[in-house]
Amino acid sequence: MSDWSVDYSVSGGADRDGWQYAADFPASYHGHKTLKDFVRRRRWARKCKLTTTGPWQEVPPISLSDVTILPCAAQISVDVVPLWAISNKGDVLCRLGVSTLTPAGSSWLHVGTDQPFKSISIGAGSQVWAIAKDGSAFYRGSVSAESPAGDSWYHIPSPAKQKLKQVSVGRTSVYTVDENSNLWYRQGVTPSYPQGSSWEHISNNVRKVSVGPLDQVWIIADKVQGSHGLSCGTVCHRLGVQPMEPKGQSWDYGIGGGWDHITVRGNCMGPPRIRLPSLGGLASQSSCPVSTEANGNAVEC
Repeated sequence: MSDWSVDYSVSGGADRDGWQYAADFPASYHGHKTLKDFVRRRRWARKCKLTTTGPWQEVPPISLSDVTILPCAAQISVDVVPLWAISNKGDVLCRLGVSTLTPAGSSWLHVGTDQPFKSISIGAGSQVWAIAKDGSAFYRGSVSAESPAGDSWYHIPSPAKQKLKQVSVGRTSVYTVDENSNLWYRQGVTPSYPQGSSWEHISNNVRKVSVGPLDQVWIIADKVQGSHGLSCGTVCHRLGVQPMEPKGQSWDYGIGGGWDHITVRGNCMGPPRIRLPSLGGLASQSSCPVSTEANGNAVEC
């Protein structure tokens, strides 16, 4: 690891000592001092090189652009773990033989499509959803342990005048993001009709969505109003998600600024629960109350 040194490659430029100046902290910075500047900042950096041979194991020979694995609760054991992927060429692939003993699996099975795909996600009950290059969604029917690749694709039209780009599937919820950064929720998804009935708009300015195995919803959002102006690449968590309110109620701010990717696919922890005394002195179990903000305050909707 190298020593700390001044980083001169900052947006807006810096003077010969690496300083940037501004009228106030939330303002834009520049590399020269003026009479109206009252604050300054300087960025330091150092380089680190990591050389390792594990624990990653390469799975040749296909380069992938997206991969999804069925999230399972810790107390649930499965003989074979469903894993799907999309190659750099847009081919849909199903990995065979993935298990706790052979986590890398044994071989790839090509699943035919009539056009290249760009995003894929598998949720509870082996619900496989994917997004095609033309921006429409597809649902893979009859996926099971006996038939890991399913039997056919069901075309799901995208929201009106929108092209979808990413999908994430949880226990019962399906969310997508379109090319205009809108977040959509699929209504009417049931075990008897897994394709759902229609799309409902949830928020805009969303870059990426991840839905957990208990239908937790986390996003990377842009143009989020913070204390010092708008923030891009902000982590937000959907509050109020429950069986009777699967879309949730509002957004909670998380880590702000600069994030490009998020996943909560491995989070099998349910919401905390507390015991509240009843009027008769007995204890009853209830979900923790959460104070929320208006929906538009977290992500500009």
